[in-house]
Amino acid sequence: MSGAALPSLPDPDRVLFASDMHLDDRHPALVERFLTELAARLQATPASGSTLFLLGDLFEYWIGDDAVGPAAQRLAALLHDFAGQGGQVFLMHGNRDFLIDSPLPGQPGHPTYSQRCGATLLADPTVVEIGGQRVLLSHGDPLCTDDVPYQQWRAQCRQPAWQAALLARSVPERIALAQSLRQQSAQQQQSAAVLADVNRDAVNAAMDAHDCPVLVHGHTHRPALHRWSHPGGQRTRWVLSDWTEGDASTPLRGHVMSFAEGMALPVAAD
Repeated sequence: MSGAALPSLPDPDRVLFASDMHLDDRHPALVERFLTELAARLQATPASGSTLFLLGDLFEYWIGDDAVGPAAQRLAALLHDFAGQGGQVFLMHGNRDFLIDSPLPGQPGHPTYSQRCGATLLADPTVVEIGGQRVLLSHGDPLCTDDVPYQQWRAQCRQPAWQAALLARSVPERIALAQSLRQQSAQQQQSAAVLADVNRDAVNAAMDAHDCPVLVHGHTHRPALHRWSHPGGQRTRWVLSDWTEGDASTPLRGHVMSFAEGMALPVAAD
């Protein structure tokens, strides 16, 4: 979908968000936790008139729409059922699953993942009106402008020619490459004092450009609600939570939340 604004969504209680699940068939406990909570939340929310936004990094990695694993198949079935009952489902690329819906060389008729989900793939960023407010939606990684090497990598891997060359490789080759890149990323994160966060100037510039006083994003794994003063009025940034299995070293995190719930969270101290 282009950057055009979506239809107005009048009820903030029926606009649901999640991101950064990092689903991986090698981690079945996390898969079960997310799919169970999502199914319960969708069952408790009348589908007609309700909307679900999944703002990127649904999966730990995505190597193409011709390699849909069990967790991705289960998620697609769940979302397709919700859409079939009248709900709206929107997906957005993250930094791990940016190949979702990318054309497969030599397979022009292959169904895209968003089609399997009964969903629409959104541009990053996208503007939506929720409860009368203009809200800017992003995965969040374009706003981490202080991480120059990552932004250079992002510009490269989003090029259609680069993606076509990668998707022309065999599935095993793509899996091996994805796992190698994941290992490199993990090593870089371990060597850094903190994960890269969004840049405040980049955030304000994006909100200015789209005339939105509210921003919703994920990516940073720093769930919080931020509010600050800006020329023209107060601004709000809701950072969606990442999802964890919960163990001795990692607290349990991750919830499917409505826009109303997100805007009612305690405000974090910047």
